[in-house]
This record gives sequence, C-alpha cells and structure tokens, in this order.
Amino acid sequence: MLKILLGLILAAAALPLKAAELRFVESVPEETVYGSTLAARPQQVWPEMIGSARKTLDLDQFYISDEKGKAMEPVLDALKAAAKRGVRVRLVLEKAMMRESAASVPGLKAAGVKVRVIDFRKLKGGVQHSKFFVVDRAEVYVGSQNFDWRSLTQVHELGVVIKSTTAAADFTTVFDGDWAAAGGTPLGKAFGRRKVRLNAEHPEEASVNGGKVLYSLAFSPVGFLPKGADSEIDAMVRLLDKAKSTVHGQVMTYALSEYGSKRWAELDTALRKAAARGVKVELIISDWGMGGKADRDIKALAKTDNISVKISSLPQLSSGFIPYARVEHLKYMVVDGRYGYVTTSNWGPGYFLTTRGAAVITDGAPAAEVLEDVFGKAWNGPYVQPVDPLKEYGRVKTH
Repeated sequence: MLKILLGLILAAAALPLKAAELRFVESVPEETVYGSTLAARPQQVWPEMIGSARKTLDLDQFYISDEKGKAMEPVLDALKAAAKRGVRVRLVLEKAMMRESAASVPGLKAAGVKVRVIDFRKLKGGVQHSKFFVVDRAEVYVGSQNFDWRSLTQVHELGVVIKSTTAAADFTTVFDGDWAAAGGTPLGKAFGRRKVRLNAEHPEEASVNGGKVLYSLAFSPVGFLPKGADSEIDAMVRLLDKAKSTVHGQVMTYALSEYGSKRWAELDTALRKAAARGVKVELIISDWGMGGKADRDIKALAKTDNISVKISSLPQLSSGFIPYARVEHLKYMVVDGRYGYVTTSNWGPGYFLTTRGAAVITDGAPAAEVLEDVFGKAWNGPYVQPVDPLKEYGRVKTH
C-alpha cells in the first residue's frame, strides 16, 4: 500500500503544471471602427470571471459608476451574487472618488461585500488609481477600465486577464497592503513581510492566443511597493532603453508635471534617447490632454526628430453627449514588435511616484501582435490628427 501511495505521489509530481495564460481585453466604444479580433470584450469577460468565484474575490478600484440597464449592472449583480453564495468579497475604493461610488456601495454592503476606503492622498499624495481584481487567487483582471459602465462600452480601454496562481498571489499581496492601509495600518507596515515573485529578473511563461511569451509585473508608486516588486517607471524605461526600431504607444494624458508638481523628465528623456538612436516613436494621445498649459510637453515631444504624435478625438454617440466618455483611456506601449507594456497609469509623474498603479510587461510576438493590431487601427483610423505645435488647442468638454 505504501509503495502504491508513493507511486501516486511521484506520478502527480511528474505531471506538468498548468501553464499560465494571458488574454487581452479591449473596450470598444459603440459606433466606432475599433475592435481587435485578437482581443475579448470586458462586458462578457467580467461577469464570467466574477461568476466563477467560489472562495475569494479581491478588488482594487478607483471608483464605481453604474446606471440602470447599462453594462455595469450585470457586473455588480455578479459581485452581489458571489457574496451571497459565500464568496469572501473585499473591495478597496479611493476616498477622493467616493461621491461617485456612494450610490453603489450600500447595495454591495447589504449583499455581504466588505468595503474599505483608502485615502491615498494622505498616504502618498496621489490616488488609488489601479483597476484590478483577483478571483480565487488563481485569475487576475488588470487594465485601464474603471468600474464604470462607460468604461465597458463608451470609452476605448485595454486590459489583460492573467490565469496564473503566481500572478494572482502577487496581485493579492498588493491588494492586502492596500486593504491593510485602508484599515489604518501605517504605510511602512502595510505589506509586512509579503513579497512578490514576478519581476524582470523572474518572469513567467504564458500562452497568448496559442503562442508563448514571457511576462512580468510592475507596480506604482515608488516607495509603496512590496519586496521584490518592480516599479512601473523602471520597467517602462527598461523597455524604451531596449528599443531598436519602433515604439508605439497610446495613452490618455502625457505630462512632465501635474497638479503643481515639480518637473520630472524620466519618461520623456527615455523617449528622446530612443529617438536619438534612430528608433521610430509613434504615440497617440487623447484630446483630453490638450489645451492650455496641459499640452506643452506633448507639443515639445512632437518637435523631436523620429517622434510622431497624433491626437485622437472620438466622435460623440449619435444619441447624444455622454459625460466622461468617448475618449482614448487605454494606456499601453509596444516595442520592436516584441515587448508589450499594458498599464493602469497615465504617463506623468503623479501616476508613477504618488499613485497606485499596476502593469503587465510581455516579451514575445504573440502578445505584441495584439497590441500592434489595436495600435494600427487607431493610428491609421479616422479619429486622429498629427499634433500641431503651433496650434492653440481648446479644452475638450468632458462633462
């Protein structure tokens, strides 16, 4: 009997571990030409992931915004159903956005969802801006989409599903630190002895649409990360320093200073250094980043040899204006058709130095192919125009 038992144990140990899997998820604004066939859609993915939870659901979100009959309703219903069937559901929300979240929180609490509010400005000077959730410590969603009905169907967004217990453990570590800080644990003790495992030195292999890639994780802000974690800005600069031929990127806003902060040029310098080496840099930035002093850094960058910048303006929905919608809100970069970088952070000092953010970094053509497909549809699409450094741009109406 002992020999049989030992044999079964050895046989189980010899079985290959289930490989990690990445799946890209793109929010496609209605009535636009966007929509990569290589990516899924969040309004299908989110309820499915949340509905699959059996033990735990941990969510780090900027805010919640729902309207009856809109795409967030099934997502919040799935959250409530999970809590009611015994899943431990924990949700961290940013204090600065509680006016927006207030309408949804009572119903979630009544269903059994545990909610904490984090004052990230008090902790680090910024906000809790990451958008991720972890299902059963086995699967993660992370991306630019806020927990907002508009982020699913009225805003251009990009995220990643990661099926990996290793990635799930790392995101849970970050979540646990935020949960502790939201509960009053001092900043220096929030992570305790917790560590993360996935970084540039220790990537994990994963499949993307049938192909193989390596991927790692990075987080913001600098100075409030668990041991072993790469910072987002370091990861981004490393990719730019590797660039040999092309850098393609898309982001909502780009700035060297924000909200009165000191000038900060780390990212700008890395982009300019790549261009100086002959790398062709092409960037798409939302029209929300233009107007007044906000666009001076974008205009300056566009004057640089080998750097081209286009401004994207999405058309309003035919049925009428929607506040805080119809915008390029996704944040990603692809380098040399090989390296990818998908983040929750806009490209400015506050996001990297004072604000919670998260990124997935990939190495491999199968992932880069998806990002290039999303980029190509935007770069060659009908909604972009090259930035004019001499033009006085007006502020876009957002609400």
